[in-house]
Amino acid sequence: MRVLVTGGAKELGRAFSDALGAQGHQLVITGRDQKALATAEAELTAQGVDVETHVADLGDPGATPKLIESLGGIDVLVNNGALGGPIGPTWQVDENDWWHTFEVNLRGTAFAANAAIRTMTSGRIINVVSNAGVHRWPYVTAYSVSKAAVIKLGENLAVELKNRPIAVLSYDPGMVDIGLMGRGCDADTDDPDLWRIGRWARSQRADGRFTPVEQSAGLLARIVSGEFDHRSGGLITPKDA
Repeated sequence: MRVLVTGGAKELGRAFSDALGAQGHQLVITGRDQKALATAEAELTAQGVDVETHVADLGDPGATPKLIESLGGIDVLVNNGALGGPIGPTWQVDENDWWHTFEVNLRGTAFAANAAIRTMTSGRIINVVSNAGVHRWPYVTAYSVSKAAVIKLGENLAVELKNRPIAVLSYDPGMVDIGLMGRGCDADTDDPDLWRIGRWARSQRADGRFTPVEQSAGLLARIVSGEFDHRSGGLITPKDA
């Protein structure tokens, strides 16, 4: 299958790309970091993976849709790219930064999904979300609320697509020791808000609540394969592994 992974060259997205490449899928990886994309393409190609990379910023509402339309069709879209957003009391953080998180996490995801739906005859759209979108994440509200909106987007799209063979699923990969959570655990700062988040992240890791990266990537690969299509509109978590 031809699978497009946004934000697929770094951190958890790269782990997703590695797992999907190992399964033999044809990969299209996007991101903002040209150097990271080049590295991912070279390393995956050396492993025998059919992969191409493209610079596409989810903050640009037209970039990913134009790419999808130019590809002439994909089977699966993995909406992984996202911003962590500003940290601090909601009324104190920069409001433009707060809103920009929605422009990337929600608008970028929605517009990519729309483009995929317009070009797909069948397949699936997988929106990578977070437990923070189900419950809460105080002091990181832009991320939390934007991910909640993405979950609701998936629920609505699934109903709108019920008469077409396109599944829409939200995937919470769990807390992993990479990316946003990994950086939180390693943060060494005097900023009280960052320190609060770091302390919480370290407590979660110490309590054994992190999900191994390999498990997160492996479950994503199962979703890509179609194993969970019957749950279109639903949320898949590591508990489903």
